[in-house]
Amino acid sequence: MPHYAQGTTGWTKLNSYQALWDPKISMGKFYFTTFEGRREETPYMDANNFARVIDIVRHEEPVYGNSSTGSVTSQTEPVGEGESS
Repeated sequence: MPHYAQGTTGWTKLNSYQALWDPKISMGKFYFTTFEGRREETPYMDANNFARVIDIVRHEEPVYGNSSTGSVTSQTEPVGEGESS
């Protein structure tokens, strides 16, 4: 499997992440650790976007990130894989 999301640029496979929520400004950001061991900081994001990103990094695998935008993506997987209602 490649270490970048297929068909994209600026994305790299994430090995881990650190989430930081700042209640004083009601915004959060992430520190992504790439497969190469680099630690990359994302921009701050509002609560809704922060929750969406944290949901993906917690529940999907593999996850690819773009630290310049704070975006994350998973690779193609069958519908309903490993998920239940």
